[in-house]
Amino acid sequence: MMRRPIVITVATAVLLLTTLAGCASSVPSESMSVLDGNEILTADLGSDVTARGVVLAAVLLVAGDVEKALTKGLVTAPEVQAARKAIDEGTLDMWRQRADADGATP
Repeated sequence: MMRRPIVITVATAVLLLTTLAGCASSVPSESMSVLDGNEILTADLGSDVTARGVVLAAVLLVAGDVEKALTKGLVTAPEVQAARKAIDEGTLDMWRQRADADGATP
């Protein structure tokens, strides 16, 4: 569908804005044990976490209604937690890279 390219484009734009404008500090964080650094690119993800879901959750946290997306099942709670951590730690680009790599194989 046309929705996926739009979501990836918006996620990339959000990442760029987050990096340039320092938006990451305005998003609340939670302490949790989610993947760190380079582990994002290679680790096995749980059944309720996808890289695309984390990127989408990050977009929704910054510019959307994440609660509505959770209710509709578009993202999972662990994806939202991972997105919050990625925004706080500046690792959202690694999640985007992982989403691109995971999408390369249908």
